[in-house]
Amino acid sequence: MKNKQNDLTALQSEQLINLSEYGLRYLGDIPIRDSKDIVKSRIGVGFETLDRQMFDPEKVYPHLAKLGAKFARVQTGWSRCETSKGVYDFTWLEEIVDQLIEVGVEPLFSLSFGNTLYCTDAEHESAVGYVPLYYGEEATQAWRNYLTALAETFKGRVRSWEVWNEPNISQFWYPKEPDPTAYAELVRISAKAVRSGHPSARIIGGAMSKLDSHFLEAILQCGIAKHIDAFSFHPYQLVPEDNMLNMHAVIRRLLDKYSDGKDIEIWQGENGCPSQTEGHNDDWLGLYDTDQVVQAKWVVRRILCDLKNDYDMALYFHAVDLMARPYRQSDGKERKPVMMGLVHGDSYEPKYSFEAMQRVCTLFDSDSHVEELYCQFLEPNPARPSLCGRMGGPMSASFTRKGVPLVALWLTEDPQQKRPAEEIDLVFWCDSNLKFDEPVLADIMTGRIYDVAPLLSPFVPGRKDVGLRCRIPLPDYPLILTDRSVFDEFGGMVDSQ
Repeated sequence: MKNKQNDLTALQSEQLINLSEYGLRYLGDIPIRDSKDIVKSRIGVGFETLDRQMFDPEKVYPHLAKLGAKFARVQTGWSRCETSKGVYDFTWLEEIVDQLIEVGVEPLFSLSFGNTLYCTDAEHESAVGYVPLYYGEEATQAWRNYLTALAETFKGRVRSWEVWNEPNISQFWYPKEPDPTAYAELVRISAKAVRSGHPSARIIGGAMSKLDSHFLEAILQCGIAKHIDAFSFHPYQLVPEDNMLNMHAVIRRLLDKYSDGKDIEIWQGENGCPSQTEGHNDDWLGLYDTDQVVQAKWVVRRILCDLKNDYDMALYFHAVDLMARPYRQSDGKERKPVMMGLVHGDSYEPKYSFEAMQRVCTLFDSDSHVEELYCQFLEPNPARPSLCGRMGGPMSASFTRKGVPLVALWLTEDPQQKRPAEEIDLVFWCDSNLKFDEPVLADIMTGRIYDVAPLLSPFVPGRKDVGLRCRIPLPDYPLILTDRSVFDEFGGMVDSQ
């Protein structure tokens, strides 16, 4: 463990900036809130694969209590619940649900995968990806009965129910090729079965791998909008910000086109980044130089990007590495472990990404509202000082929290490039009704807060009312420009020195 910590310290030293070196005075650290202390949020984590017992949940609950995420996505495991036809044992699932609620996290159900009692050719005991519709009326009716029993058991404890996982790819839709018509039918019968036992259940459809707009439009043409309250998808990508606003706009347009006025939420339902380059299942992402610090940068950028683009849910996959048992998909073959966890899958110790996620969860719960504030990046032309050009890659995500601005600033370079921080001119105009008397700059990766006031100057000399300008370092992870008072809500800054 000591060697791991030494390695992490070296990575932090190489990839993170020290704002003291830019003349900023250290004030304290960002305070962290427990999950129970956060009333409402859009941020959640994956807690999937317990149908296959891929990790020990008992070792993860204490971490979830400290993380600050308010949702956990849990797969319900039909094969594990019904081992004799018509007989259900939900004990294992009830323990998970009750423990999550106990630590302040709301469970979300993913209704996914078949049952070897009915899908008799399944390659694995959990029948990953096997669709009951393809096994006749007995299997389809058994699926209905299972969902009704599940809904009756968890009514009052589980509000949200998502139908299947990634039905648009063969890894999770089997034994036939992905079929929008068949998936729409599965949603229809599943929604009806769940609501027969839990009338107020919120149904989520899609759970789509990436954004497959043709598949989405096809299932909407089949009438799926009548049965769902939210649409979810899994936009895995190396650079978190790539095309996320466009994807949200495309989904919103198609949902509105086919929903007949019904308001359907849009969820970023699964997304993650490994903490190592090799030796895991997700090398298909095209990774070339990732590590714990790169993962942590990716996590905070992903969540802030989702919130900026107004997704109704932002779920990070996964709470812990999946390595307790061999990982399998529909073909039943053993795969390498999944190493996207916020917690190490061997030691069950938090990774660096866990700490970074804690700070995001603390600051960006539902009391922090997306609100466009005037924020512009400028780079002076040394040859012609009167001219300015826009620098490639900078991004801002602005929020307000109880009358205080909360503005995240970062470079959108692929974090694996490990690009050094750039100095850039920032112009920021704070609305007159917002408190910005003691401006500070908080480093979301280190948690350290600095007094930024010495760097600020009026954009127009003598005219503070038209905005402030400062030259700041801009790394490939978020710095948070806000007022010192925002931390008073959480008991004030923490002194770590």
